[in-house]
Amino acid sequence: MSVVVQLTLKAKDDQYTKLVETMKAILPDTAKFEGAELISCSADDESKTVKIWEVWNKIESQQAYMGWRTERGEIDALVSMLREPPQIDQMDLVF
Repeated sequence: MSVVVQLTLKAKDDQYTKLVETMKAILPDTAKFEGAELISCSADDESKTVKIWEVWNKIESQQAYMGWRTERGEIDALVSMLREPPQIDQMDLVF
């Protein structure tokens, strides 16, 4: 069964534009990663929040992806742009 992972990223005020541009740059690679079924991203300038909606064939695929991003140092770079830790929600895809 496919899984949904939703990430909520709350940017520091001065990092919001950089965070959005970073998402635009890296999410095409995310969509190509083995096991990725759907990747979408939305952003709200008022709250300086970015939400990423990921659908994966299984959670292990998403975990492998996160490991790859971590090894490359990209997760630390993203976290440095945030005003609080990322919120990560995982659910089973129903429909």
